[in-house]
Amino acid sequence: MHSSIFFIVNARIGNRKITKLTRALLLHMTAYKHEVHITQNSGHAQDLAKQAVDNGASLIVAVGGDGTVNEVLQAIVFSKIPIAIIPTGSGNGLARHCNIPLNIEKAVQLISTGHLLPIDIGHANDRFFISNAGVGFDAWVCHQIKKTTQRGLKMYVKEVIRNYFSYKSDTYTIQADEITLTEKAYFLNIANGKEFGYGFQIAPDASLQDGMLDMILVKKITPLSGIQFVWDGWHKKISKNKDCVHLRAKRFILKGPQLNYFQTDGDAHTCNGTCVIEICKDGVHLLVPTSVENI
Repeated sequence: MHSSIFFIVNARIGNRKITKLTRALLLHMTAYKHEVHITQNSGHAQDLAKQAVDNGASLIVAVGGDGTVNEVLQAIVFSKIPIAIIPTGSGNGLARHCNIPLNIEKAVQLISTGHLLPIDIGHANDRFFISNAGVGFDAWVCHQIKKTTQRGLKMYVKEVIRNYFSYKSDTYTIQADEITLTEKAYFLNIANGKEFGYGFQIAPDASLQDGMLDMILVKKITPLSGIQFVWDGWHKKISKNKDCVHLRAKRFILKGPQLNYFQTDGDAHTCNGTCVIEICKDGVHLLVPTSVENI
């Protein structure tokens, strides 16, 4: 039994979901010592997670989307304190990959019925990530989304369409372990997990436990090929898309003349022409359903 559970709740999930969470905690967490903290601003989840580590929490629970999980991750990698997820975001890519219930009450129940699995963590420049990191168009869109107050699939599609006509592809020098190549790309994603979110699988064969990263380089996106790309992502067929290049490695060094932004789990960061992305084996333990043995 977990001796001290520390819940970190992203305030942006809204009052309705917070009320559902409160009811679920009253039903299923009374036997556990726990405390609930609601974020006050961007970056606060990371500060709260550091506080939980310093206070010796036995389990940290991220209540929010992949961005909330990513913030918490920055403070707990290699701390030996496991993480659980109550997925209340819009995409919830990590939860979908790991079969964690999207229903709040069922996800809370998992805290007492689930088991812990070690998972690999990615590291991109100075940021850790669980699901994926990327450069190019997706990083640019993530940068633009930072300027908005809206969230969700409709907002993301709107930003993709709005930026599509002005974005220009870059030419990247890519070092993947011992292999070096130069390719023009619309965007380049380095996946640790399968999911972008919303059920879209950017790397259908990726594993969170194999000690490897999957690179998906998208050469171009035209209106027609974009439809095919989205179709393939939702049908687990990206690896067969003719406009994609797939490589697997433990470490990638990406360089490009226009490489000013990279994204980790959907959050954009600045860089100066270079992004170094590598795997950290068994970086954290994640609570998953007992039916899940390999992720």
